[in-house]
Amino acid sequence: MKWSLTICTLFGIRIRVHVTFLLLLFLVVAIGMESGWRVAAWCAALLAGTFACVALHELGHSLAAQRLGVRVSAITLLPIGGVAQMRSMPQKPSYEVAITVAGPLTNALIFGVLYLIGDWAPFLVPYYAGLPLHVPMPVSVGDLIGSLLLVNKWMIAFNLVPAYPMDGGRLLRALLAGWLGFPRATVVAARIGRAMAMLFIVAGLFAELYMLPFVGLVIFMAAGMEERAVLMQSVLRGVDVASVMNPACLAVAPEDTASQCLAMLHQAGQDDFPVVADGHVIGLLTREAILEDMRETGGGACASDLMIREFRCAWPEAPAAEVHEEMQSSGQRTVPVLRDGRLAGVLTQENINRYFLVRSFLNGRKGAKSRAYRDSRQR
Repeated sequence: MKWSLTICTLFGIRIRVHVTFLLLLFLVVAIGMESGWRVAAWCAALLAGTFACVALHELGHSLAAQRLGVRVSAITLLPIGGVAQMRSMPQKPSYEVAITVAGPLTNALIFGVLYLIGDWAPFLVPYYAGLPLHVPMPVSVGDLIGSLLLVNKWMIAFNLVPAYPMDGGRLLRALLAGWLGFPRATVVAARIGRAMAMLFIVAGLFAELYMLPFVGLVIFMAAGMEERAVLMQSVLRGVDVASVMNPACLAVAPEDTASQCLAMLHQAGQDDFPVVADGHVIGLLTREAILEDMRETGGGACASDLMIREFRCAWPEAPAAEVHEEMQSSGQRTVPVLRDGRLAGVLTQENINRYFLVRSFLNGRKGAKSRAYRDSRQR
């Protein structure tokens, strides 16, 4: 997911934080600062504890997914929860139900542990009955535990709202998938999620609960990104790199200078260029490296001095979906494609987006023709 920062890796899964979570941290601390540094510090501690609960919630999803044979490459934490980036879809709707339920069960376990700690602790730990709209800001360790107990109750309740991509929305998709299949079920669940997000935004503005519109906006954005990711995965399933790549790419020699490569940026429509010596790809020259050298030295540096030496390559028969997933995980937007050790083309994010748009359009027309045919038969 874009605008995310990797903070650590657990069980082979990268834990990432979306910038909106950092904006929330800044907002909470800024509000706390109105009452002094001490209050701001406790506000930050509460948000850090909430952050840990969200991370464990998503880790519960991911470990259940890996147990069922679904590979998870990363977890992105958002203010509304988190999104697990799966490299494959669950094989059965029942698998998605099990994966989805693992998250709230993790929060229930956290709640139980915190409740026992509060019960045995020598200091007072408040317990808030029901689901108060506002989580109290702590001023002691006991208050912090009490607030985190409420946070986990809210996470269980709120995540079961059927607004995709939250857990309730994923359960809805699992129920629909048995009837519509995962791609179509994702579209329906995402549209319901965006509709509910709009309700959150409107209700929050009218009720002056200004956190609710923020949550609604994040749900709206996340539903769209999840829908596109799943549809992209379904379109690329069973497709090899050769069907998507650009075989007419341009390459540069190690001795070519940045100034010589500059015109190729707009003339060829490429952002990155394989650096080829003796028929073998030895590096990748990026647009940023070319422009930076043009600004600093006037473009006199050679490609061999500016190129990236560690990069991923692919072969024409490789599954396009897997290569695309690795491109997203690594941030490498251009992948040289090799055949018998020599350059056969490049695979870029633009190639994949164009393929997705074309296939989606054609599939849509096929679906429309199929529906028209069924209607005519019924008449």
